Amino acid sequence: MAASTLVDCTAFAVGCLLTVAGGVSVLSGRAPSWPRHVERTRLFGVWALCLGLFCVTQPPALRDEVTGLGAAAVDGRVALLLVSAAALLLGVRKPRGQ
Repeated sequence: MAASTLVDCTAFAVGCLLTVAGGVSVLSGRAPSWPRHVERTRLFGVWALCLGLFCVTQPPALRDEVTGLGAAAVDGRVALLLVSAAALLLGVRKPRGQ
């Protein structure tokens, strides 16, 4: 039980961190210094924001709340992952020479 709670708290904390970093990147056009592979900072922001919101709703209590909102909310969580993946792929720095 304690390991599950630790995972849930970690997912929530990482989600909050990514949500804030993503929101700042989308609004300001600046990425934090740690992601060196980023070419387009706003796409990094979309990736972080979507993944962060997904992680925030990952703990069982919040996931049950989302499920209770209906099928559109559950589909919205899946859409967050898809948009996150697309933004990550589009925002990654291309290798030199290509």
